[in-house]
Amino acid sequence: MNISELKFTPADLSHPLPLYYQVYQDLKSIVVSGRLNPGDQLPPELELCKAYHVGRQTVRQAIARLVDDHLLERFSGRGTFIRAQVDPARFYLDRSFTQQMAEMGIQAHSKVLRQSLGVIDESAPAVFRSSLGSPCLYLMRLRFGNQQPVGVQTSLILLDRCPGLDTFDFNQASLYQVLSTHYRLTIVQISHSVSAVAASSLHADLLQTVPGSPLLLVRTAAYLAEREPIEATTSYYRADKYEFSTTHTLTEYT
Repeated sequence: MNISELKFTPADLSHPLPLYYQVYQDLKSIVVSGRLNPGDQLPPELELCKAYHVGRQTVRQAIARLVDDHLLERFSGRGTFIRAQVDPARFYLDRSFTQQMAEMGIQAHSKVLRQSLGVIDESAPAVFRSSLGSPCLYLMRLRFGNQQPVGVQTSLILLDRCPGLDTFDFNQASLYQVLSTHYRLTIVQISHSVSAVAASSLHADLLQTVPGSPLLLVRTAAYLAEREPIEATTSYYRADKYEFSTTHTLTEYT
């Protein structure tokens, strides 16, 4: 495609947004609109500089951010290319505890502390209040990184869409992978809230730390299409062992 056909919007020097961010937003709209296809090469930096009326460093900042957004990928000596869109089944797998540990070079595994069937009652997270009386799985796991206890996770999963989930061994299996591969359920959004708390005696014992030591309390809710909740988890992580990062919604990449 000729660069003139892409209809770039030049950066506006009088606009309060930084120049690189204006370029980033315009390039992002071009990529996600489908005007460039996965595998297409982005025009050279110098051509983009002329199109946006900005310097090379500004263009490089914008491209770097799009690479971080997984919309572009760069290859040394070849250039920058449009990255294939994220597979919905991979979106939430990439947000899993195991994947986050792997990104830090840490091998993860789990130990099930409790796995039992129940029904949603008044004590359930607010996201499940419209599902009172529905069958659910209660799953409590101790999460490890490089053989060291990192976090305690308690999950509540609605079973209407995944009957028989309780038969899986979650000492070995990944919850999100089972939902994806066995039940063909696609989680399209995960919401998070993060706060700091002091370790209780129970959590300190499980996490091999001392009572009162700092923990990250992370509450998440996972949704299917049409904002249908499927899972809610409360996690306590050792603040000295776990770094929390997140991507919220699949629509950020489409």
